[in-house]
Amino acid sequence: MEKIIELYNSKNTIFSLDELKNIFWISNIQVLKNKIWFLKSKWILYSPTRWIFYLKDKQINKFELANKIYSPSYISFFSALYIHSIIFQYQDDVYLAYKKTDTKKILDFEIKLKTLKKEILLNPSWIINNGLYSIATPERAFLDTIYLFWDIHFDNISKLDYKKIIELIPIYKNKPLEQKAKSYFLK
Repeated sequence: MEKIIELYNSKNTIFSLDELKNIFWISNIQVLKNKIWFLKSKWILYSPTRWIFYLKDKQINKFELANKIYSPSYISFFSALYIHSIIFQYQDDVYLAYKKTDTKKILDFEIKLKTLKKEILLNPSWIINNGLYSIATPERAFLDTIYLFWDIHFDNISKLDYKKIIELIPIYKNKPLEQKAKSYFLK
Protein backbone atom coordinates (compact mmCIF):
# COMPACT_ATOMS: atom_id res chain seq x y z
CA MET A 1 0.00 0.00 0.00
CA GLU A 2 2.87 2.40 0.79
CA LYS A 3 4.12 2.06 -2.80
CA ILE A 4 0.72 3.24 -4.10
CA ILE A 5 0.97 6.25 -1.80
CA GLU A 6 4.49 6.83 -3.12
CA LEU A 7 3.06 6.86 -6.65
CA TYR A 8 0.42 9.42 -5.67
CA ASN A 9 3.00 11.59 -3.88
CA SER A 10 5.40 11.49 -6.81
CA LYS A 11 5.89 14.63 -8.91
CA ASN A 12 5.39 12.36 -11.93
CA THR A 13 1.92 11.98 -13.34
CA ILE A 14 2.96 9.38 -15.92
CA PHE A 15 4.98 6.24 -15.25
CA SER A 16 6.91 4.05 -17.65
CA LEU A 17 7.40 0.35 -17.06
CA ASP A 18 10.98 1.00 -15.90
CA GLU A 19 9.85 3.67 -13.43
CA LEU A 20 7.28 1.29 -11.93
CA LYS A 21 9.96 -1.40 -11.76
CA ASN A 22 12.14 0.95 -9.67
CA ILE A 23 9.30 2.13 -7.44
CA PHE A 24 8.05 -1.39 -6.64
CA TRP A 25 11.59 -2.83 -6.46
CA ILE A 26 10.60 -5.69 -8.73
CA SER A 27 13.30 -6.97 -11.06
CA ASN A 28 11.35 -9.89 -12.51
CA ILE A 29 9.39 -8.52 -15.46
CA GLN A 30 6.61 -11.10 -15.18
CA VAL A 31 6.06 -10.33 -11.50
CA LEU A 32 5.95 -6.63 -12.39
CA LYS A 33 3.41 -7.25 -15.16
CA ASN A 34 1.25 -9.21 -12.71
CA LYS A 35 1.43 -6.33 -10.21
CA ILE A 36 0.45 -3.83 -12.93
CA TRP A 37 -2.39 -6.08 -14.10
CA PHE A 38 -3.66 -6.26 -10.51
CA LEU A 39 -3.52 -2.46 -10.11
CA LYS A 40 -5.32 -2.01 -13.42
CA SER A 41 -8.01 -4.52 -12.39
CA LYS A 42 -8.57 -2.49 -9.17
CA TRP A 43 -8.92 0.74 -11.22
CA ILE A 44 -5.83 2.27 -9.66
CA LEU A 45 -3.62 2.34 -12.76
CA TYR A 46 -4.67 3.16 -16.31
CA SER A 47 -2.73 2.74 -19.51
CA PRO A 48 -3.36 5.16 -22.40
CA THR A 49 -0.83 3.29 -24.52
CA ARG A 50 1.43 0.28 -24.17
CA TRP A 51 3.82 0.35 -21.19
CA ILE A 52 2.80 3.85 -20.11
CA PHE A 53 0.64 4.28 -17.00
CA TYR A 54 -1.12 6.91 -14.92
CA LEU A 55 -3.07 6.90 -11.68
CA LYS A 56 -6.81 7.29 -11.26
CA ASP A 57 -7.70 10.62 -9.62
CA LYS A 58 -4.32 12.20 -10.34
CA GLN A 59 -4.45 14.79 -13.10
CA ILE A 60 -1.96 13.92 -15.80
CA ASN A 61 0.53 16.29 -17.38
CA LYS A 62 -0.02 15.92 -21.11
CA PHE A 63 3.51 17.19 -21.90
CA GLU A 64 4.98 14.50 -19.66
CA LEU A 65 2.76 11.91 -21.34
CA ALA A 66 3.78 12.95 -24.86
CA ASN A 67 7.47 13.05 -23.95
CA LYS A 68 7.36 9.57 -22.37
CA ILE A 69 5.51 7.98 -25.27
CA TYR A 70 7.80 9.49 -27.92
CA SER A 71 11.50 9.59 -27.19
CA PRO A 72 13.80 11.26 -28.01
CA SER A 73 11.59 14.33 -28.30
CA TYR A 74 10.90 17.70 -26.76
CA ILE A 75 7.93 20.06 -26.51
CA SER A 76 8.26 22.79 -29.12
CA PHE A 77 6.43 24.76 -31.80
CA PHE A 78 3.03 26.16 -30.80
CA SER A 79 2.93 24.37 -27.42
CA ALA A 80 6.24 25.83 -26.22
CA LEU A 81 5.49 29.22 -27.79
CA TYR A 82 2.22 29.41 -25.86
CA ILE A 83 3.85 28.38 -22.57
CA HIS A 84 6.53 31.05 -23.06
CA SER A 85 3.89 33.70 -23.99
CA ILE A 86 5.20 34.22 -27.52
CA ILE A 87 1.79 33.34 -28.95
CA PHE A 88 -1.47 33.88 -27.10
CA GLN A 89 -3.88 31.44 -28.74
CA TYR A 90 -4.02 28.25 -26.70
CA GLN A 91 -4.00 24.93 -28.53
CA ASP A 92 -5.04 21.83 -26.65
CA ASP A 93 -2.81 19.70 -28.86
CA VAL A 94 0.78 18.96 -27.87
CA TYR A 95 3.40 19.78 -30.48
CA LEU A 96 6.50 17.63 -30.24
CA ALA A 97 9.81 17.80 -32.11
CA TYR A 98 10.44 14.19 -33.10
CA LYS A 99 12.10 12.01 -35.75
CA LYS A 100 8.94 11.66 -37.86
CA THR A 101 5.73 13.52 -38.60
CA ASP A 102 2.47 12.03 -37.39
CA THR A 103 -0.63 12.82 -35.34
CA LYS A 104 -1.81 10.53 -32.56
CA LYS A 105 -4.95 10.94 -30.46
CA ILE A 106 -4.28 10.06 -26.84
CA LEU A 107 -7.00 10.45 -24.21
CA ASP A 108 -8.71 13.78 -25.03
CA PHE A 109 -5.99 15.54 -27.04
CA GLU A 110 -3.75 15.02 -30.04
CA ILE A 111 0.01 14.72 -30.07
CA LYS A 112 1.33 16.38 -33.22
CA LEU A 113 4.75 15.01 -34.04
CA LYS A 114 6.87 17.19 -36.31
CA THR A 115 10.05 16.02 -38.01
CA LEU A 116 13.33 17.74 -37.39
CA LYS A 117 16.63 16.56 -38.83
CA LYS A 118 18.50 14.26 -36.46
CA GLU A 119 21.29 16.85 -35.97
CA ILE A 120 18.73 19.41 -34.81
CA LEU A 121 16.52 17.05 -32.78
CA LEU A 122 19.40 15.56 -30.80
CA ASN A 123 21.19 18.87 -30.20
CA PRO A 124 20.55 19.76 -26.52
CA SER A 125 21.18 23.49 -26.98
CA TRP A 126 18.44 25.54 -25.35
CA ILE A 127 16.33 22.53 -24.38
CA ILE A 128 15.16 22.54 -20.76
CA ASN A 129 14.50 19.31 -18.89
CA ASN A 130 12.41 20.10 -15.82
CA GLY A 131 12.42 16.54 -14.50
CA LEU A 132 9.04 15.69 -16.04
CA TYR A 133 9.52 16.61 -19.69
CA SER A 134 11.86 18.40 -22.07
CA ILE A 135 10.80 21.70 -23.60
CA ALA A 136 12.39 24.16 -26.00
CA THR A 137 13.33 27.58 -24.68
CA PRO A 138 11.41 30.46 -26.30
CA GLU A 139 14.25 31.06 -28.77
CA ARG A 140 14.55 27.40 -29.74
CA ALA A 141 10.76 27.06 -30.16
CA PHE A 142 10.76 30.23 -32.29
CA LEU A 143 13.46 28.87 -34.61
CA ASP A 144 11.91 25.38 -34.77
CA THR A 145 8.60 26.94 -35.76
CA ILE A 146 9.90 29.14 -38.56
CA TYR A 147 12.14 26.29 -39.70
CA LEU A 148 9.07 24.11 -40.37
CA PHE A 149 6.17 26.52 -40.84
CA TRP A 150 8.08 29.50 -42.28
CA ASP A 151 5.56 32.35 -42.45
CA ILE A 152 4.13 32.57 -38.94
CA HIS A 153 2.78 35.45 -36.89
CA PHE A 154 4.11 35.74 -33.34
CA ASP A 155 2.15 37.82 -30.84
CA ASN A 156 4.98 38.80 -28.51
CA ILE A 157 8.54 38.54 -29.88
CA SER A 158 9.71 41.04 -27.26
CA LYS A 159 10.07 38.02 -24.93
CA LEU A 160 12.76 36.57 -27.21
CA ASP A 161 16.47 37.15 -26.67
CA TYR A 162 17.91 38.08 -30.07
CA LYS A 163 21.47 37.18 -28.98
CA LYS A 164 20.36 33.66 -28.06
CA ILE A 165 18.63 33.30 -31.44
CA ILE A 166 21.81 34.33 -33.30
CA GLU A 167 23.80 31.89 -31.15
CA LEU A 168 21.35 29.06 -31.89
CA ILE A 169 20.87 29.55 -35.65
CA PRO A 170 24.01 27.56 -36.71
CA ILE A 171 22.54 24.23 -35.52
CA TYR A 172 19.93 24.50 -38.32
CA LYS A 173 22.54 24.98 -41.09
CA ASN A 174 19.99 26.95 -43.09
CA LYS A 175 20.88 30.40 -44.47
CA PRO A 176 17.29 31.33 -45.45
CA LEU A 177 16.21 30.53 -41.86
CA GLU A 178 18.82 32.94 -40.55
CA GLN A 179 17.53 35.71 -42.81
CA LYS A 180 13.92 34.94 -41.94
CA ALA A 181 14.63 34.96 -38.17
CA LYS A 182 16.44 38.31 -38.44
CA SER A 183 13.54 39.77 -40.45
CA TYR A 184 11.21 39.44 -37.44
CA PHE A 185 13.44 41.82 -35.49
CA LEU A 186 13.95 44.37 -38.25
CA LYS A 187 10.26 45.27 -38.45
